Amino acid sequence: MIGIFGASGFIGRNLVDLFAQKKVPFRGFVRRERFVQSPNMTLIDFDDPSTYRDHLNGLDAVVLLVSASVPATFANDLVSEVNRNVLPHIKFLQSIRGTSIRHVIYLSSGGTIYGVPQQSSITEAHPTLPISAYGCGKLMIENAIRTMSLGGEWSYSILRPSNPIGRYQSSEKGQGLVAAAVRAAFLGVPIDVWGNGEALRDYMDVRDLCAAIDTMLRPQLRRNAIYNVGLGRSFTVNQIIDLCAYACDRPIRRNYISEKPFLVKNVELNCDAIRRETEWSAVYDISDAIQSFVLGYKAAIQSVP
Repeated sequence: MIGIFGASGFIGRNLVDLFAQKKVPFRGFVRRERFVQSPNMTLIDFDDPSTYRDHLNGLDAVVLLVSASVPATFANDLVSEVNRNVLPHIKFLQSIRGTSIRHVIYLSSGGTIYGVPQQSSITEAHPTLPISAYGCGKLMIENAIRTMSLGGEWSYSILRPSNPIGRYQSSEKGQGLVAAAVRAAFLGVPIDVWGNGEALRDYMDVRDLCAAIDTMLRPQLRRNAIYNVGLGRSFTVNQIIDLCAYACDRPIRRNYISEKPFLVKNVELNCDAIRRETEWSAVYDISDAIQSFVLGYKAAIQSVP
């Protein structure tokens, strides 16, 4: 049985869909009551282990997708990042001691954890020197996982994904450029672009990311491993907005504003390790990912009375 913590989020809902399709036994843990619609969904408060501790036994592995922030949420407020994200994860790791859980999969960040790129294609060996509170928090959680796994009761897989795109992504919560661009297209309002729009970013389809998470559950794979996950190809912000405009068949006006100091530019992840060691590879290209999001966005707005 696999536990999905954060099953009601953007990535979590897509992972639930994949597990349901593949008939993988799972229990979802959510923080919003409206998602408790079936017996395998449990309402919890991730900040409070007493709300989920009794549900841990019987789980073989867990996928940690919980996050109280996106890169811009707390800006450089590291205290809030630690309190809202780092400490709840440490409490969780303490809670799984002595349970049936034998493997922890954690979704970190490929776009923020390395900091300013020191090479054109970033491997897992690149120094981790985050320049934002968000990236620093992710690195703290990674280090906590490595340290607390040393007792040998459980192993871990850490994925550092590029920017995921796809169904269920929120255009209201700062969950990425594509969501903001598509929303701007349909509302007919300009999108704010930090800098000149020529900064490079690495993107991927959320369905490929979920497939990578599923791959980490294979018992024959190397444990205690860290992998970059992405297309391994970068696009400028302007290129992504152009692709969104094409998918929406609507123009998208741009409002260029000052760059934010906590955002890393020109990120391209080298994903050779996960391809070589697990045979996972991305199936969908960037246009597929954007089209999937646009279709879901259209369906959502058409369903509103």
